Amino acid sequence: LRKRSKVSDDIEFYSTLRTARAIERAHVCILVVDASDGMHAQDLKIATEAWERGAGLIVAVNKWDLIEEKDANTAVRGERELQDKAPFLAFIPFLYVSAKTGQRVTKLLELIVEVAEARDKRVPTAEVNRVLEELVQRQQPPQPVGASVRLLYASQIGTAPPRFAVVSNRPEAIPESYTRYLLNGFREAWEFTGAPVNIKFRRKRVRS
Repeated sequence: LRKRSKVSDDIEFYSTLRTARAIERAHVCILVVDASDGMHAQDLKIATEAWERGAGLIVAVNKWDLIEEKDANTAVRGERELQDKAPFLAFIPFLYVSAKTGQRVTKLLELIVEVAEARDKRVPTAEVNRVLEELVQRQQPPQPVGASVRLLYASQIGTAPPRFAVVSNRPEAIPESYTRYLLNGFREAWEFTGAPVNIKFRRKRVRS
């Protein structure tokens, strides 16, 4: 997408619509940003939409060869600043390329395959429960006054993107902070490079 100041509103509208439709069809999205311009609000909006729709995501920083005043930490500092604005970017690979010279273009193709495989990854149920047990032992879910919250078992219920169901006696009592803790633990165990991961909490069925 181009910046609104450079094009008419009509062109911007159809460009936005075309981008949204492309995201709907995509398995992996590559967000190309200009190294000299950085990532703008519109870029973040596109990245967020792709992530929320379940697409794998890669940020390709183009024209990296033209950045003269850079050191070994320039890229790291830039990524951290962006992660402060949009925390999900911490799970997305950044690749610094040059379309003109071909720098790291082959690596980009390899990364697309890696992200696509992560998005389709399936974890055996026994492994999911082993990791869940370790995470719960490390940090129990918050316990409301006068009640006990337990996580009983879990399984992967889908791919593209990976989705997990965790059965609990009180799923409504599990806060967002603990959900993030579990998501981070799952990522630590299985990486899921560049792929969104979702967890749903379900109540244990009571037999009649």
